[in-house]
Amino acid sequence: MGMDPNVTVNDAMTTNVITVSPQSSVADAAYLMAQKEVGCLIVKQNDKPEGIITESDIINKVVANDIKASAIKIDDVMTKNLIKIDPGRELNEAARFMSKMNIRRLAVVQKGKLRGILTAKDIMVVSPELTEILVENARMETQTDFNGEEPPVPGVCETCGNFMEYLDEIDGKFVCEECKEDLEGDLT
Repeated sequence: MGMDPNVTVNDAMTTNVITVSPQSSVADAAYLMAQKEVGCLIVKQNDKPEGIITESDIINKVVANDIKASAIKIDDVMTKNLIKIDPGRELNEAARFMSKMNIRRLAVVQKGKLRGILTAKDIMVVSPELTEILVENARMETQTDFNGEEPPVPGVCETCGNFMEYLDEIDGKFVCEECKEDLEGDLT
């Protein structure tokens, strides 16, 4: 069963995007993410999308460096080269682009105006078969030297159904780290 080629980014994107000013503190951003239960915020200045701040940015650039979140501005840690896509682009093209760029989120921008955000989870919900194709493509493209081990594969865990950056193959199933531990515990 193939994916409908007419499915566009517009069909899958989230339109209720939470935004923040680059002058806000990282603590404010973290609080907003927790309140809204989102993993990122689009950074806007003068109504134009300028960048993105993610949970990973906060962990890697603030927490890991023992910087007080209320003492640093979003502008100092956000990803400034916002990767964007037009809402009219095909969903399979967007998914392949995300896989190639190793990102989980794309800002959806049309004529300089933020229209939404497309996440890997959005793609999985609209087109699970596309996610499976991407997992297989990612697996084939990353067959490089991993000290004799299989390289990690992004995709949907076949046990819990969550989209994860890294899956391991256990008994012919691709599973996340948590489910892998559960399965290995059942084997002993």
